[in-house]
Amino acid sequence: FVGDEKQSIYFFRGANVEIFRRAREKFEAWLGDEFCYEEVKENYRSLPAIIEFTNHVFSRIMDRAGRNFPWVTEYTPFNAYRSGVPDAGSVELIMMNDEAETASEKKEKEAEVLAQRIQGLVGNHKVGRVPEERRPCKYMDMAILLRKRTHLRKYEEALRRHNIPFVAVKGIGFYQEPEVAMLRALIYFLSNRMDDYSLYVLLKGPMFNVDEGTILQLIEKQGNSLFEKMENDAAETVGAGLPRPYDLLQEWLSRLADMPLSELIEYALTCTGAWKYFHEAQRRANIKKLIRIVEDLEASGKSLLKIRDFLERTDGKSDEPKANVNTEEMDAVRIMTVHASKGLEFPIVFVPGIDEQFLLRTDDRLVYEKEGKFFFKSLPEASIRRQDEDFLVHLAKEAEEQKRLFYVAATRAEEALIMLSHWSDRENTFLDFLKKGINIEKEGETYTYDQELTGFSLLSEDDVKMLFEHAPRIKAQKTTCPPVSVVPLTFEKQAHWQSVTETVDIRRRHGNDWAMLGDIIHRIFEGISKGIIIEENILEKTGRMLGDRGVSGEDKKEKLSIIERQVTLLKEKGIWQKIIMPAADSYTELPFIFEDRGSVFTGRIDRVIKRDDYFEVYDYKTFPVKEDETAYLLKEYAVQLDIYAKAVKKLFGTEKVKSFIVFTNSGEVKEV
Repeated sequence: FVGDEKQSIYFFRGANVEIFRRAREKFEAWLGDEFCYEEVKENYRSLPAIIEFTNHVFSRIMDRAGRNFPWVTEYTPFNAYRSGVPDAGSVELIMMNDEAETASEKKEKEAEVLAQRIQGLVGNHKVGRVPEERRPCKYMDMAILLRKRTHLRKYEEALRRHNIPFVAVKGIGFYQEPEVAMLRALIYFLSNRMDDYSLYVLLKGPMFNVDEGTILQLIEKQGNSLFEKMENDAAETVGAGLPRPYDLLQEWLSRLADMPLSELIEYALTCTGAWKYFHEAQRRANIKKLIRIVEDLEASGKSLLKIRDFLERTDGKSDEPKANVNTEEMDAVRIMTVHASKGLEFPIVFVPGIDEQFLLRTDDRLVYEKEGKFFFKSLPEASIRRQDEDFLVHLAKEAEEQKRLFYVAATRAEEALIMLSHWSDRENTFLDFLKKGINIEKEGETYTYDQELTGFSLLSEDDVKMLFEHAPRIKAQKTTCPPVSVVPLTFEKQAHWQSVTETVDIRRRHGNDWAMLGDIIHRIFEGISKGIIIEENILEKTGRMLGDRGVSGEDKKEKLSIIERQVTLLKEKGIWQKIIMPAADSYTELPFIFEDRGSVFTGRIDRVIKRDDYFEVYDYKTFPVKEDETAYLLKEYAVQLDIYAKAVKKLFGTEKVKSFIVFTNSGEVKEV
């Protein structure tokens, strides 16, 4: 038997997570020593940053903590076994500002920021299972996972505004889609030429594109209906090589006698050229689905009026699935629910709306299982249900399932997990789980969180906008093509993006241990400089970071002593007090993006301190350095520090910048 109780997310359909524990107990009782239970802890899907994030969050929120019930899920950490990729992966939390007033405005802004982040990643962020296969990511590498489809339309509209191809996998709302509404208007008009509203929708739509002013002029003409007024109007109300709308509509009406409605719909789309407006795979598939529905109705003997009656009855049916689209090899972002994503994986996963509250409630009737028996209970009075043990247990089970749902969403990501949220103090949200998992707190406009998570970053709307605006794009130059000529398009030169980091170089020269120690030392220094970590807690924090990376025993003691020795040495030489400790007019882990001579440089500067009129740039080098290597290293890292200096000059509009390297292992500060 194979299964994962952490992915049991269909309680609302009767799935019972308790079966996992019961089955194990029964097999142990039946088979005794012959029973073998193995829990897989190796993860070959996700990069370390995602696994570390998942371990950190879910080991805290999926904790029995005295609740020894079979429906409570207990988390067991994974180990990252995916190797060969230099990047550790990333986890982003994008926090929206609170300027939007209504819930609808908030969703629109969130959808806009999500679309910007997608465009900022496409062609820039690299993905691939092994180094030789890594390439700039495409739209097909991304998925948007929704807890529910309530605001699906907002996300679709934002993606369209940014010309991002997408497909809604197992989406619903088929009858509310614009292309279906247009064809429904066509069928309504064909069944009743006096239906002015349907004709108005048809004229305004992609089939004819008649402007509002022309339609208003038609209304002033003589006639009992809009169609009759069109007949009496001699003006041509449409251009671009099409006959007058009246002539086309009259032709379609005349063809009804000898052409099936399904064929007539296709004919109308073809002769008006409307197909070109529905180039998206989802829209074309929806049109074909509606045509098939009409075909089936005609095959069953339904008349045009009966088909209209059917469409009128289904007009408000919001749960009708959209047409299935084969998304294989399609370069498009996938949008689906978390439930639909179970069992799938994607290089980059977006989970928007994590501040949306899930309502825990039950009907007045409850069917539940207890001790192998099924029971039915009915309590119409809500106040009584709120005190009834069985109803309360049902609500608690629903809350546990939401943790598992969040887990499924987070673990679909292979290389990058990106969450979007507004700040909220409400309970019963994914954000609430996240706050408990990494201790996110908000003070004014500042957010704090556990600093030891590899690859985790908290971005603002402005950060996303900056990344979006600086993302490289291929822009075609506009050219006027003469008739019957082919003119090749030329493109603006694309800037080369370069990350300024030496992590890979440290790993190559000094091994993984020093790369890991360097990361921990940087995080400790960052916490001290920001006032998040106090000196008395350095060893405790360091120990936790080492433990999270799987370091224990003597190895852990040895690494703790190395870090403790470096801190002591820096204090003895006054470097700690002058550079590391909090200071006015200073910045820590300062992010930057700037363009210089055809290249766009991105990175983070360890420390920037303004003293008098000068900005002092400090870069920490934490690995061992021999005395005779210093001069060589200063020369080698001169390019990196020069980029840092240029970034500071652009950021602060100054020419007064000094650059230094802090060799923490030897306690030396050298100007570059």
